Order: sequence, then structure tokens, then C-alpha cells
Amino acid sequence: MLRKQMRFEVPTNKERYQRSVGRLIYLSLTRLDIAYAVSVASQFMHSPTDDYMAAVICILSYLTSASGRGLLFKKHGHLDLEGYTGVDYIGNITYKCSTSRYFTFVGSNLVTWHCKKQNVVSRFFAECEYIGIAQGICEILWLRWLLTEIGFKQRTATKLHCDSNVHSM
Repeated sequence: MLRKQMRFEVPTNKERYQRSVGRLIYLSLTRLDIAYAVSVASQFMHSPTDDYMAAVICILSYLTSASGRGLLFKKHGHLDLEGYTGVDYIGNITYKCSTSRYFTFVGSNLVTWHCKKQNVVSRFFAECEYIGIAQGICEILWLRWLLTEIGFKQRTATKLHCDSNVHSM
């Protein structure tokens, strides 16, 4: 008779986990390469286990090995604003929700990046696409206002590119 193997999750030091992830959240504001991994780790702040702590340690070891890397901004001769949006329809199987993401570039340099589970569960693909586009437009409007405030008024219309991935359940 075969027994089903049961896996027990071993809790870890909650305070240490929260302190480490909190510092990584702050760091992810300037290190976009770890932003997604840190956002996933932050979902388990209330009941961390040894497996989650091992993932946090992997992020920390990556940071020590990639200390000289960063974003490079180049002068391209223009400050045109351009945005990209994308939606992953029901891409998160755990929570059954869609994921929106957008990127914005000023002068061909990446300045903002965002990836977030949508707050509502969309019944149709077009609905979740609309939500993602609306979030991208809000970011573009904010950046246009910010650039105007610091003296760089946009003279042309801002391009917003949309792309999406449809996944079946």
C-alpha cells in the first residue's frame, strides 16, 4: 500500500522575514530587476515558512552578485513620452485574476514600470484589457503633468501601445 506523502510547511522567524522583505521592498523602487520577486515574497508576510525565507535569501544573494548592474540612461535628443500596456487574462491561477502591466519611456529611457493583479475579476477579456489601458493612461497623464511642471512640455501626442496575452483556464 502506497502512502501519500504529506509535506509540512515549517514556519520561519516572522520578524526576520518581515524585516528582510521590508528592506527589499524599499530597494525594489530603484532595482526593477527584483521588483516582481519581491512582490511575490511580500504576499507571505503574515505566515512565512522556511521555503519563502529561502526565496528571500536567493534574492539577497542575487543582489550581492549583481551589485555593479543598474539602469543606464542615454541622451537620445528628444524627450518624447511613450507607453506600453499589457494584460495577462486570468494569468494568476492561484487568485483567478488578471494581471495588468505598463511601461513608460521618456526619451527612449525606461522611467516607470508597474505590474499588478487587478482589483476586480473581469468576466471578459476586453474588460480586463480596458482596465489595463486605463491604468497606463493614468500613468501617462501623470508623467505629462510632471514633465510640464519641471519645464519639459510635450509638443506631440503620446503613443500608447497595447499588447495582451490570453490564457485559457
